[in-house]
Amino acid sequence: MAAAKIPNSRRRETADPFQTAPSGIPRDAVERLPCPGVAKAAVILLHGYGASGAVHRDDARALVTADTEVLLPDAPGHGERQDGRLTELDALDPSSRRAAILGIAQQHAEEVLDLADHRRSRGIDRVGLVGISMGGFAALATLRPPSPFAAVAALLTGTDLVAPDTITPGRPPLLLGLAGRDENVDPAPGRAFAAAYGAELHVYPESGHMMRAADWHDLWGRTAQFLARQLG
Repeated sequence: MAAAKIPNSRRRETADPFQTAPSGIPRDAVERLPCPGVAKAAVILLHGYGASGAVHRDDARALVTADTEVLLPDAPGHGERQDGRLTELDALDPSSRRAAILGIAQQHAEEVLDLADHRRSRGIDRVGLVGISMGGFAALATLRPPSPFAAVAALLTGTDLVAPDTITPGRPPLLLGLAGRDENVDPAPGRAFAAAYGAELHVYPESGHMMRAADWHDLWGRTAQFLARQLG
């Protein structure tokens, strides 16, 4: 949950006509990377604290396939939804700031569930979800049934928002990516959760929360392969 602020320099690659108001996410706070063919699947990519969907545009392109589109929503208070709360969070003590970040993640999880249902109502057969750092907390919060997701990947995150008695191990399929030297998120609970859930687990012992370039490249490639298997 790195707190680095990312300048908001978003430029839409496409003006998507769908209205996402039912999810609580303003339309101009969701970027859509279309696929070249008829979209049968979608991946929703959730960013980390202090960032925005636009930050992961290049990463997202690797997830676009012939029939899979990618959506990049901004979390509450981030990107096109900036409202001053990040400045307020910076003034909090570490424990209070973490609680506030988890609150944003929980709110975003509820929005993303609605966004997935919206895309399915528009003819998308399968929806996958990827969350990074704060976005990973949100992604794991969506595991409770009935989950609309055909696959979930959570990277550099923790299990704080998961209620074990409300989930069904293995459903939906889950990939978990952890950094062994993560200074923001203790990887130990994630390891234990992955084993209990039956998740595909990838741990990078030498990386911190800001992963080494080679490790991030490897993890993102494995994430893309996982999504291709589950959504194909």
